[in-house]
Amino acid sequence: MKKPRLGLIFLIVLIDIIGFSLLLPVLPYFASTLGATPTQIGFLTGLYALCQFLGAPVLARLSDTFGRKPMFLVDIAGNVLGFVILGFASSLWMLFFARIIAGLVAANVPIAQAYIADVTTAEKRSEAIGLIGAAFGIGFTIGPAIGGIMTRSGDYALPAFVSAGLGIINFLVVTIFLPESINKDRVKPHITRQLTFSALLDIAELQRLLSKPFIALMLLFWVGFSFSFALFQQNIALFNKIQIQLTARESSYVFTYIGVLVALMQGVILRPLTARFSDVQLLRASVPLMALSLLLWAFAPNLTLLLIAIAPLSFAASTLITVVNSMLTKSAPPEDAGGIMGLAGAVDNSTRFITAFAGGILMQRVGAFAPGVTASFVMLVLLVWTTYRIKPNIVERSSESS
Repeated sequence: MKKPRLGLIFLIVLIDIIGFSLLLPVLPYFASTLGATPTQIGFLTGLYALCQFLGAPVLARLSDTFGRKPMFLVDIAGNVLGFVILGFASSLWMLFFARIIAGLVAANVPIAQAYIADVTTAEKRSEAIGLIGAAFGIGFTIGPAIGGIMTRSGDYALPAFVSAGLGIINFLVVTIFLPESINKDRVKPHITRQLTFSALLDIAELQRLLSKPFIALMLLFWVGFSFSFALFQQNIALFNKIQIQLTARESSYVFTYIGVLVALMQGVILRPLTARFSDVQLLRASVPLMALSLLLWAFAPNLTLLLIAIAPLSFAASTLITVVNSMLTKSAPPEDAGGIMGLAGAVDNSTRFITAFAGGILMQRVGAFAPGVTASFVMLVLLVWTTYRIKPNIVERSSESS
């Protein structure tokens, strides 16, 4: 039963990522046709992440109470609505409204990670979570390429409607085929406690999770890594336009290239690596590689060097995403899996909306290189910090004390 479940989770996340990434090379140009300035485009990108920051932890925590499947359906339905509004947008405010709706329900990944935690053992967790990374890689390969092709006609609304159609397919897949992963006996005692808004954002509950030293340690690492990677993710399109002067279509192919690299890493390379090396060993090797790659990206003067810099950066980031999430789920009891993943997702989303706003300012006031240099510096700080704080047997000690 577990293998089909994991296959369905892979498919659900894949369809979701394809629909999302279709718009990545399109949205800035769509917004420009409606009169958006570069600052407003950055705000549009950051607003989605801000809404995701607010909504993802709530939906992930609700999935601990009501089950993973219902929250998947809420996520997908909200995305479909957002895509439809975006497709019909005739003014800038409609674009903003569409992204607010989609962002508030965008909890697909933390719910999927919690689902995987429900149906896998600790020993297989890294490998299983790698499926989500593989879905990201394949999705970001297919989606931007299709979105770039669609921009040929100048019809920027078409990718939004295609994304909505994919969402409807995903809704049917979850409804018909996905079994619930949470035992009903585990859910029922928590329903009354979780129905209130204050319980969904329970400060005492948050303090309880953070009181576990290893969880707090890894979340702190996640803050630094997410900030660094988000500076790349949120600003690569603007960097392509300013520094290398690529068109929307050409930039979409850069996203496709990144997707191929991530899919290769998650689908082919990472599995034998996680079987041979521990999570901590992979983390320690990936941090310096990512720091150097971000620095190379910052000063890439042309497309060739940009592609060279992106390759090791994608490999390092893919590894860190997988092993840190694996370490977090191994450190928490099953009933807290959704809460932990929601908290990690909130950290990730908060850094993405901060870096979306900050990236444009850094590029305008300092230079196109500034986000990459800043991100590289943060990773170097993490390199020094993890050398002293994260020991080889820390995951095992944390699991025993949970």
